[in-house]
Amino acid sequence: MHATQTFLKAFQEFDWPTFRHLFARDATMFHPEWPQAKRSIGQKEIEATWLEVFPEFVDPSKNLKLEITPKDIRIQLYGKTALVTFHLGSGATRLSRRTLVFVKQKK
Repeated sequence: MHATQTFLKAFQEFDWPTFRHLFARDATMFHPEWPQAKRSIGQKEIEATWLEVFPEFVDPSKNLKLEITPKDIRIQLYGKTALVTFHLGSGATRLSRRTLVFVKQKK
């Protein structure tokens, strides 16, 4: 839960140093909704995609305000791996499912 909260807070506050640190070098991410929808593989591709989709990470003057309120958070533990699923939106007009995979690694 701590890793999930750290991820969501860093995203909502456009805290790039904290946010980028949460991705492993060999991470994979799929951006499903934007015109840039694609699979990004590896930390460099993931960073480039995030900075393209959310330039606020490097230019806070853009003043985009995010209100990320995850619902129905479910955390499943498998050894050193945690699978976190939740949804965003009310379901009345929009519902998005999100999945995060955290792996505990030595620093």
